Amino acid sequence: MFIVMYMNGIQKITEVDCKYWSSAETMPHREMKKLQLARLREQVNYLWENSSFYRQKWEQSGFCPALLRTLDDIRRIPILHKEEIRLSQEKEPPYGMMSIPGRGPFIRIGMTSGTTGEPVIIPFNEEDYFGVYCAGAARAVWAAGIRKEDVVHAAFGFTPFLGLAAAYDCCEHLIGSLVIPGGIWNSVMRLTMIKRLGITVLMGTPTYLLHLAKVAEENGINARTLGIKTILTAGEPGKMSIPNTGVRLEEAWGAKIFDYCGTQETHYLAWLCDEGVGHMNEDLAYCEVLNPETDEPVPPGESGKLVVTDLVSKTHPCIRYETGDLVRGIDAGTTCACGRTLSVMKGFMGRVGDVIKVRGVCVSVAGIENVIRGISECSDSYEYIASKNESGMDQITVRVEPKRDVEPGLWDDMRKKVAQKLQLSFMINMDVKILPPGTLPVFELKAKRFRDTRPKIEDSSGAPCVSAK
Repeated sequence: MFIVMYMNGIQKITEVDCKYWSSAETMPHREMKKLQLARLREQVNYLWENSSFYRQKWEQSGFCPALLRTLDDIRRIPILHKEEIRLSQEKEPPYGMMSIPGRGPFIRIGMTSGTTGEPVIIPFNEEDYFGVYCAGAARAVWAAGIRKEDVVHAAFGFTPFLGLAAAYDCCEHLIGSLVIPGGIWNSVMRLTMIKRLGITVLMGTPTYLLHLAKVAEENGINARTLGIKTILTAGEPGKMSIPNTGVRLEEAWGAKIFDYCGTQETHYLAWLCDEGVGHMNEDLAYCEVLNPETDEPVPPGESGKLVVTDLVSKTHPCIRYETGDLVRGIDAGTTCACGRTLSVMKGFMGRVGDVIKVRGVCVSVAGIENVIRGISECSDSYEYIASKNESGMDQITVRVEPKRDVEPGLWDDMRKKVAQKLQLSFMINMDVKILPPGTLPVFELKAKRFRDTRPKIEDSSGAPCVSAK
């Protein structure tokens, strides 16, 4: 391990010859459970005394801190929904329940994308931003091998979206790397500056970094020769959830590919080690995987919706927050070949609303994406549409652009190949359409590939969810 010091509340490295960022990464599983329970009790007591929102919500449900004796007792606490946060911010602007009295001054504001409604505003004081949120990101950055001597380019525009911005701050303030911003650069300028400034690390969404490699090819540049040794992705499912995305990025850039994920409301939750395993920051957040229909825990390692409890932050702790994400499951109690004992995140299947139920089977859009990115003829431009056919049955249409070197005469063969692989993966037929290159939009941050045109009808069939492996 290494020694750290604090300067104005910011954690700094004083020794760089170490494998792990935090001692939590190798903590025995039993000790981790004890730590989680102690932090959960402390957090619940803190909010009972300091948050009128939580006290009222919990009293109405019949919960009080004395009922929290074991980690399993967390199920006694009612789930927190994003709409509750939004309503609290409408009633008490700007922060509502996301600001605990006396926890200022704030030094950073986060904001959700607003894809499911009005954006949620998330304030941070210095301790929670650098000491907790960025420290969680630092584990991902450190595990990816990023060090002080690296030159890092954050290939995204600066907005209140914290996912990539906090990794930027972590590289600059905690690790001490030279970090190059480029918020208004177009793709050609980025490529020019990567070579000119000797950039060794790229951070961005998988969609944009694949697009950047495509722009390089179109301008006669081989992205593999630009000196990028490490790519770290966030903002949308990457290698952890869609393995073939990692394959495509590695082929395009000739670099090692890493990935991390989390929520702006809570924490960085998981990140990839050098073994390609997704490790969880379980000392910072307690994660539950629940049945989407019943809110009951699923068996260990099985898929379900993700509910997260912030164990550490005091500015805006979210307790049993329903993220809206579906995960493939969490495995606990093992030791990775990298030496870490943290529980393993098996990846995301997509948002709860992104699971398409067709003839009793739930299909994740992340699974569709993994199939398409595993087909060499397919470009990185595609989308999926859920609709009702003339008989009122659910159907999925997959629209894909071929790579530019695929001749139009081969497009029908490509269509059949995509349809066949999707059918083998999900055991249902999907309608596949091949579109001319340049038809679909290009995304530079979060890609919006899924559209659901079906009437909004509550479904309680309890059909099992599957995803392509």
